[in-house]
Amino acid sequence: MQLSYPGIRFYLAINLLLLVGFSCGEKEKQREDATALGIQEIPLTYAKGFSLYKTPGGYRLVTHFEPGLEKRYEIRAAASPDSLHLAEGTQTIFASSRKIVLTATTQIPHLTYLGATDRLLAFPNLDLISSPAVRKQIAAGKVVELGKGPSPDLETIIAADPDWVMVSGFGEVQKLTERLDAARIPVVVNGEFLEPHPLGRAEWIKATGALLGELEAADSIFSAIEANYQTARMQPGTTLEEDRPSVLSGTLYKDIWYAPGKDSWVAQLIRDAGGAYVFEQLEGSGSLALNYEFVLDHAGEASFWIGAADYASVSQMGNTNPKYQDFRAFSNGQVYTYTRNRGETGGLMYFEEGYLRPDWVLWDLIKILHPEKARDRDFHYFQRLHE
Repeated sequence: MQLSYPGIRFYLAINLLLLVGFSCGEKEKQREDATALGIQEIPLTYAKGFSLYKTPGGYRLVTHFEPGLEKRYEIRAAASPDSLHLAEGTQTIFASSRKIVLTATTQIPHLTYLGATDRLLAFPNLDLISSPAVRKQIAAGKVVELGKGPSPDLETIIAADPDWVMVSGFGEVQKLTERLDAARIPVVVNGEFLEPHPLGRAEWIKATGALLGELEAADSIFSAIEANYQTARMQPGTTLEEDRPSVLSGTLYKDIWYAPGKDSWVAQLIRDAGGAYVFEQLEGSGSLALNYEFVLDHAGEASFWIGAADYASVSQMGNTNPKYQDFRAFSNGQVYTYTRNRGETGGLMYFEEGYLRPDWVLWDLIKILHPEKARDRDFHYFQRLHE
């Protein structure tokens, strides 16, 4: 029997309606129960990986960027009990916390912009931090180093006795959170890097703002970033298809060309800057693994090459891998890297601040692709490679 048979279609439709009705009914009941307890959801505009609620005792943060890793946090204004009922697995964090451990450079600007750098207790590989305000804290010996490796040293974290630790979705998150949970140290899972929209990544400052008791300031900071981003995106002429120059991104590593997928934040930035991304048809929100011949066939004639790793010059780039010389953008000197702004110990501000300031990244791309639209703008992160 074919699925197009009217009886089957009717049966499926009825069951779908019942399922949707049940789901909507359950969600509505949850909203009503939350409202009765004085809990109100705080709407987010772009971020998908967390939810935020106002509660009688402060805030509730729920991170849910990955199935099976949902975490719930009750953020209290002060270290005193209240009448809120905590669901099993919920962790309590106090907005007055002064000892915080971060584990990714993209989390550092949240403290910088919120004026809370003095709360940073420890971080892995301190040389990666570029923020001048945090560098002062490091120079004064106020920040503990958690090792130079890819994963923070758990024993050092536990010995430092932080109020809470923020981890990213990279690495063995589950193992890390289990160990710290066992030590009764709250772990906040930050999934900003999985947000497909650039402004979704920036909106994670609201999660940090709630954790620090600075949500109002975080909301104000994000609103300014969003407004600047939208102003850049709507520059006259950048939205016309015929005015979009072709853009290549990524580099070779051990014969594999790694480039952003069509649903990635980089691809979104290129589109919003008025560029035509050469891999627009390739699905994926993360990094694509492509062979050199495929890339040359589809992007050999691209007008611009943006995000060409950490090279000092075009000559160095070509000498490192002669295959790069086969691309038109390379021959025409239209290769750009994100190396313009470095910290005193060599860290790149693009990798530290870029998630929070997609508006500045976007203006940089517009200045590259449509320079006449950004004459009064200086580059923040990108620069053209010279000989």
